[in-house]
Amino acid sequence: MTDVSERHILEHLPAPVVCEDGERRIAFANRAFRRLWSPEIGAADLYGSRFFELVSRAGSPFADPLALTQGGSELVTRCEAGTVRSVRLADGRELLCDYIPTLEDGNVHTHVWLFRDVSEIRLEAEAAREARAASETAIAARDAFLARMSHDLRSPLGVVLGAAQLLAAGEASEEQRESLEAIFNAGQMLLQLIDDVLDYSKLRAGRFVLSPRVIDLWALLDEAAGTLKSLASAKGLEFEHRIDPELPRWARVDPARLRQLVMNVGSNAVKYTEAGAVRITASRAGAQGQLLGIRVEDTGIGMGKDTLPRLFDAYAQGPGHELRGTGLGLAITRELVELMGGSVLVESKPGIGTLFSLTLRVDPARPSQVMKPSRAPAPSSRELSTRKVLIAEDNVFTQVILKKTVERLGHRVEIAKNGLEVIDALGVESFDAVIMDCQMPLLDGYSTAARLRELGYDRSSLPIIALTASAVPGDREKCLRAGMNEYLTKPFTLAEVGATLERWIVAHPAPRSSKAARAEPEDDALDRRRLWDLSGGDGAVLADVCAVFVADMRERLRDLGRAAELADAAALRRVAHVIAGSASNVGAHALETLAREVEHERVRPDGLGAHVTELAAQLEQVERAMSRLCGGELPPVA
Repeated sequence: MTDVSERHILEHLPAPVVCEDGERRIAFANRAFRRLWSPEIGAADLYGSRFFELVSRAGSPFADPLALTQGGSELVTRCEAGTVRSVRLADGRELLCDYIPTLEDGNVHTHVWLFRDVSEIRLEAEAAREARAASETAIAARDAFLARMSHDLRSPLGVVLGAAQLLAAGEASEEQRESLEAIFNAGQMLLQLIDDVLDYSKLRAGRFVLSPRVIDLWALLDEAAGTLKSLASAKGLEFEHRIDPELPRWARVDPARLRQLVMNVGSNAVKYTEAGAVRITASRAGAQGQLLGIRVEDTGIGMGKDTLPRLFDAYAQGPGHELRGTGLGLAITRELVELMGGSVLVESKPGIGTLFSLTLRVDPARPSQVMKPSRAPAPSSRELSTRKVLIAEDNVFTQVILKKTVERLGHRVEIAKNGLEVIDALGVESFDAVIMDCQMPLLDGYSTAARLRELGYDRSSLPIIALTASAVPGDREKCLRAGMNEYLTKPFTLAEVGATLERWIVAHPAPRSSKAARAEPEDDALDRRRLWDLSGGDGAVLADVCAVFVADMRERLRDLGRAAELADAAALRRVAHVIAGSASNVGAHALETLAREVEHERVRPDGLGAHVTELAAQLEQVERAMSRLCGGELPPVA
C-alpha cells in the first residue's frame, strides 16, 4: 500500500479496512477500523502488529476472533478472494468480512480485510418482516371482521326484506304497497353497500380470487341486459342492447364478476339518466379481437373534465352524484377489470351523456366444455303443490320469515334449530328438501350436510339448499364440497326461494323410510350424476366417454395382471394409479378404492391375483351401469 491516492481513498471509507504485508503484519488500517478500538487510537498503535494476534488480544472489540482467525488462515492458505465470513463485535454488532489476497509472482503480496456492518440491515429486515406479519394479521383480522359484519347485517336485513315482501304479496292497500316498496328498495341499497364494502376490501388486499368457468356468454349478457331494461323502463327510458354476432358465444370467464361489471356500469347509466336512452353493446375488442368489449352509453347528466380523473377513486363522486351512492361501485369496477386483464375508459360531457368502454380478457371455449350443474329435472307445478320442506335455522325471526315464504309457495314446513335436530327429524319422517343455515349451534350446516351424505341421503333424493348471511368468495364452493346442492344468500327474495325449490324438488317422492335412502346394489358401481356432469349432459358425449373408459380399463387391467405375475412393484403402483384416477373421474368409486389398495401397497403379494380378479368383476358392474345409463349397448371405440 504505497500509493498515496489509494491510502487516501481507503482512509476515508466508512467501512473498516485493514491491510497486511506478506509477513502478516499490519501495513495499513483506515480510520473506521481504528475506531473499532477507540476514537483516539492512531495508526502507529496498530502498524507492525500481526492481525490475528491483534484481534485475539484482550480488549479487542471482536467477540469471536476465533471464527475470524480460523477463517482467515484457511483463506490465506487457499487464496480464495471474496469469501465472506461473519463475525460479531463485543457491542453486539454483526460484521461481514471479505478477505481479498493480492498476488505477485504467484505469492500473496498483500492481505486485505474489508468489514461491513450489517447490524442495521438485519434490524431493518427484521422490522420489515415483523411489519409484514403485522400487516397480514391486520388484514386477516379485517377480513374476519368484514365477513362477520356482512353476516350480522344480512341476517336482520333478510328479515326486514322478507317481511316486506310477504306483506306486499298479501292484501295490502296501494298506500301500504308504496311504503313496503320503499322499505324493500332501501333494504336493497343497504345490501349493495354491504357487498361493495366487502368486495372493495378484498380487492385492495389482493385477496380476491376469480372463479372462471365455461359459460354461454350471450346468455349471461342477455340476462344482465334484461334486468337493466326493467330498471330503465321503470324510469321511462329507452333501452337498447346488442351483441355482435362475431363475439364467441362460449367463453371461459368468472360469470358472477362479469355480470357484476355489466350491472355496475349499466345501473349507473340508468341511475344518472332522467330522459333519453341507455345503450349497451358487446363485441370483440383488441388488435387481434382477443378481448371482450362492452360499451355502455347514456344520455344522462354527464360529467365535466375535472371529475373524470378521480371518477374511479373510492368514495369519490361528482357534482350531482353525492346523494346517489357510496362511491365504491366504479372503484370496484376498475379493480375487477384490471384483475380480469382488461381496462376501462370513460368519456363524458355535462348535459350530453357518458360512454363507458370496458375491455376484458376472456378465453373462447366450446359448448362441450360446459359443466352443467347437478340438478334434478324440474317438476311440473302440479307436482310441486304439496311438498314438505325442512327448514334448519337457529334465528327465530328468520325462521318465521322463511317458513311463511315457503308456505306462501304452497309447501308444508317443519323447523329444526340445529344440525342434530335435522338428523333426528329425518330419522322419523321424510322431507323433499332441506333449507339449512350454515351457522348453527351444536352442529353447523356444513357438518350436517356432510353427515347426511355419509348416511346415504344422496343429492337427488334429498336436496340440501345452503342458507347463509356470509357472502365472501369461496363460500359457495365450501357448501358444495360439504354435500349441499345449492347456495342461497341472505337476504333472500320470494322469487329466489321459489325458483330454487322448483329446480331441486324432484318429480318422484323422497324415500318414506326412517332409514337413509340407498341406491340399488348395482348402482353402487357408478355415480351416475358425476358421469352426467362430466359429459356436460350431452348423450352422445356420454356414450363416447363410457366406451373409451371401458376399453381403456380393460387394457389397464391386463397390464395390471401382467405386473402381478412378474411381481413388478413399480409397474403395479403405476398402473393402479392410472386406473384409480380414471375411475375417480367417471364416479366409479368402488373401482377406484380397489385400485388405490394396489397403488398404496395394501394388498399382500400372494393376494394380488385375487385382487385383480375382483377389479375385473367390479369393472363389469361399471360397464353394465354405463350401458343402462346410455340406454343400451356402448358404442365401439373408434
